[in-house]
Amino acid sequence: MKTGIFICHCGHNIKHTVDIKRLKEYFKHYFNVEVAEDYPFVCSEPGQDMIKNNVETHRLDRVIIASCTPALHQELFKDLVKKAGMNPFLLRRVSIREHCSWIGDNIEKNTEKAIKLIKAGLYASVHYIPLEEKQVDVTKSALVIGGGVSGLSAALFLSQMGMQVYLVEKEAELGGHVRNLKNIWPARIDGKEIVERMASALLQRDNVEIFTSTTIRSFEGSFGNYQAALDTLEGEKKIIAGGVIVAIGFSPFNAQLKPEFAYGKDERILTTLDFEKGFDRLTLPEKPRIAILYCVGSRDEMIGKPYCSRVCCINALRVAEKVKERYKDSYVESFYMDVRAHPRGGEEYFEDTQEKGVLFTRGNIAEIIPESRGLLLRGEDTLLTMPFEREFDLAVLSIGMSPPLDNQYIASLLKIILDKDKFFLEAHPKIRPYDTALKGIFIAGTCSGPKDIEESINHGRASAIKLYGLLNLGYTFVEPFIALVDTKRCSGCRACEQTCVAKAIKFDESRRVAHVEEAACMGCGLCNSTCPSSAISLKGHLDSYIGDEIGAILEAI
Repeated sequence: MKTGIFICHCGHNIKHTVDIKRLKEYFKHYFNVEVAEDYPFVCSEPGQDMIKNNVETHRLDRVIIASCTPALHQELFKDLVKKAGMNPFLLRRVSIREHCSWIGDNIEKNTEKAIKLIKAGLYASVHYIPLEEKQVDVTKSALVIGGGVSGLSAALFLSQMGMQVYLVEKEAELGGHVRNLKNIWPARIDGKEIVERMASALLQRDNVEIFTSTTIRSFEGSFGNYQAALDTLEGEKKIIAGGVIVAIGFSPFNAQLKPEFAYGKDERILTTLDFEKGFDRLTLPEKPRIAILYCVGSRDEMIGKPYCSRVCCINALRVAEKVKERYKDSYVESFYMDVRAHPRGGEEYFEDTQEKGVLFTRGNIAEIIPESRGLLLRGEDTLLTMPFEREFDLAVLSIGMSPPLDNQYIASLLKIILDKDKFFLEAHPKIRPYDTALKGIFIAGTCSGPKDIEESINHGRASAIKLYGLLNLGYTFVEPFIALVDTKRCSGCRACEQTCVAKAIKFDESRRVAHVEEAACMGCGLCNSTCPSSAISLKGHLDSYIGDEIGAILEAI
């Protein structure tokens, strides 16, 4: 057996806290090691070429890459060794950056630990067996959940690419919150116009079915063959889709969770959404005094909303601009923590608003007290560190975004994960920002975190491109890491069936044993760890590999 070991410096990350030269020399003459090399960045093109050339030149049977966590660049390295003629499942990654370099600055100890970890990988890889990805047919259709701008964007792209699309919206109308927005900055058009333009294009297409006032009752299956039952106005409808895009948007922050602002107790206290809908009907004095409060429901750890909602600063500026346009002599004062005019051109918009006479005070508002003659605002000027009391005719709360109300239900139904803020969690924030952990299920728009309208539309389209790439050929390859049942050891207790989140394990009543539907298996290993008879193993991750690794580490000690 010929094994190649390739050690990455990861710039200064590994090189400065692990003795790379010693590692290389240690393994250079080790049993079964044909070649041991190091490189500043093995993930770079020259680094990849170095690995590929060595695999081809030395006809390596195993490759061990000691670098960053396997969660990064795994597919890149698998493709690399595959192109070099080696089975990609004979590749072993060893994390010496996260497990050694980032642990401490003691070079001696870090190097010793790196030797043990590489040796463990080397011993386990000896017993690796070549695996093959399985080709499965996929249905060239998509289910888009949510009819807001990101869902419409995704559905429109997939439809234009010739794919059958099922668009499900729980409300009676498409468009979500964007439909109610007017004079959207910077395009200066109404949200209704954006929505109707997209919906009109979608309605003209023959390969799109739109279900409004519809919810999803059940969802099952696996990538390429998902089955959903819809509750429509006409009754139950069953559909089959190869993949899913979740675009259920956000819910506006409930300002009543900040009782000190007395929202809902006085009609002179509005949110930015209320202002959008009712500004034309507002009756104000000739020279009204308006207060605008920033970051209501954002960047507030006291109520569990530590994140920035990204759009509320611009929304607050739009409120100030509207008031100034209608009431030139009005007094408008904005109370802010700091202004994050997020999109391009936002800072200029902020300056323009100041030049129109809007006053900006860095301050915290402690409470709003409704009185007969006006609203009394008590707070602190955080620049002057002085308390103040001011009277206004109207207070507008610039509210942030909260996770969608249906997030728990959809996450449970589709078996996808929420993040700590209860938005849908992407597979990786940089490398896979549109994917979920489940193959074929993507997220789009504000359901994965606060975004503006342009970002949401682009996010929807990007998710659609990803899904189209998976379904376009009509078939795909699934990884071979699937559960295997040893029927001779299976006691028929069905514990694995109850544990399986992918519903891939079925019980054979006639034989009284469990069996696995390979296309549905996610390879998560839950059944493996649950089985009391040790009758289930995971292909490519056998228990014996762990024994090999432990043996190597004990030997190193």
